[in-house]
Amino acid sequence: MKKALSLLLAALLLAAALTACSETKENTDVSAGTQAGGASAEPSAAAETDPPEEEPLLPEPDIPDDADWGGEDFTIIYPGWSLYEFYLHADELNGDVMNDALFNRTAAVNERLNVSVGFVTEGYIDTILAEVKKAVTAGDGAYDMAVTHCINGLQGLLSGQLILDWGDIPYVDLTKPWWNSSILEQLSIGGVTPFAASDLLIADPNVIFFNNDIATDLNLDSLYGTVYEGKWTLDRMIELSDLAVRDLNGDGKMAAKDQYGVCGNLGWPMISFMYGCGQFIAEFVDGVPQVALQNENAVTMMEKLYKLFCEGDRALVNGTINDRYIPFETYHALFYFLSLSSMEQYRQTEVDYGIIPFPKLDENQQEYISLNWTGLQCIPSSCENREMTGMVAELLASESKKQVLPAYFDYLLDGKIARHDETRAMLDIIFDSCVYDFGMNFSNQANFLYMVSDLIGQKSTDIASYYQKNIKVTTKMYEKIIKNYAALGE
Repeated sequence: MKKALSLLLAALLLAAALTACSETKENTDVSAGTQAGGASAEPSAAAETDPPEEEPLLPEPDIPDDADWGGEDFTIIYPGWSLYEFYLHADELNGDVMNDALFNRTAAVNERLNVSVGFVTEGYIDTILAEVKKAVTAGDGAYDMAVTHCINGLQGLLSGQLILDWGDIPYVDLTKPWWNSSILEQLSIGGVTPFAASDLLIADPNVIFFNNDIATDLNLDSLYGTVYEGKWTLDRMIELSDLAVRDLNGDGKMAAKDQYGVCGNLGWPMISFMYGCGQFIAEFVDGVPQVALQNENAVTMMEKLYKLFCEGDRALVNGTINDRYIPFETYHALFYFLSLSSMEQYRQTEVDYGIIPFPKLDENQQEYISLNWTGLQCIPSSCENREMTGMVAELLASESKKQVLPAYFDYLLDGKIARHDETRAMLDIIFDSCVYDFGMNFSNQANFLYMVSDLIGQKSTDIASYYQKNIKVTTKMYEKIIKNYAALGE
């Protein structure tokens, strides 16, 4: 009841909080991950004498030693989408490092708790809501956990009271290192957390690939060093992109076969530039989520992105290019913005490429930030045994941290995908800075989600007009979501 009262108060505060959206304020220091600035490409004298930092020991999950569920089944439903199809579970050992880590992770949980964890896939991203609703309506406890898309179906699961509050699941500690901490900042309201994300779900951020062959031809300073020094910004990306532009066939006009500074898709991959600049769609004021796009940070961001993509010939942006695989050999560019999960497509390319995070707005921004495009975990309200569910969820998360993530990094760093020694440090920066955002996850595929790509497509920086066009429907949606949070907290 206390949760419900808190959430209803939040709903009442939302309308009053809206007026704050029109006030200009800086939003460049977002607490979202690991601070990446300060280190240089070449170790300093102090760095050479200081001992290397040891990896902190992981705490143990707080699970009773005598936990024994007598071989009970534990079923997880997930959609056939993105990384889930490859890196969520394995049915048997086959000698592949990643496959065997997934199998051994689940086997360790089964042995520790005497359970039988099984994974069931149903359809694509739109099917999870329907399947969970069917199970809850039937009351048959068919699924103990559901894995979702990052956006689709979330509002339906919440409004239909089809899921439980993670705060009501015993033995789950969302502050432990195997849970994404930004969930508590961005997807909890009034102490209610309907969705969570652990290391069971491998993060899927977008990243910047760079063509090292072009960087070498241009005699560029180390891009990794630029990242280490905290100087990888939009201004630097614009500057370097200008240097890369070449009319390769000498016909006096730029076309797809020429060389560009930056190449990518106009759609969803471009959204990650906003988060790289420390700009979230929503922010919390007095516990209330509200749209956070009328501020100096957002205006400056759009001005710089307009310069990058709309001025001159530095960018090749096309809404029809396959957004998960842009051939380096076909589209010549210094930079490409793509999903990290698309790396598998580049195993056979002869182009020497590197990986870095999305650029910051400027050097005053302390952190590199990566939007996490993977999905979320929830517990169907038909769950029949919350204690078992909590223990399994916590152990799957912690064992994934111990076994699966190291194997995934080894897989990425096997020399066929990640080709430079510095890639491990870049992946650490990217993964440690992965965030969620209330405004993105509850966007319903609209409501400011595509603001950057829409404005760039229109060759505009007019955030004010875009804001006025979308704010009313978004505010009403937020109010409804808050009430649904309140109902879940009762």
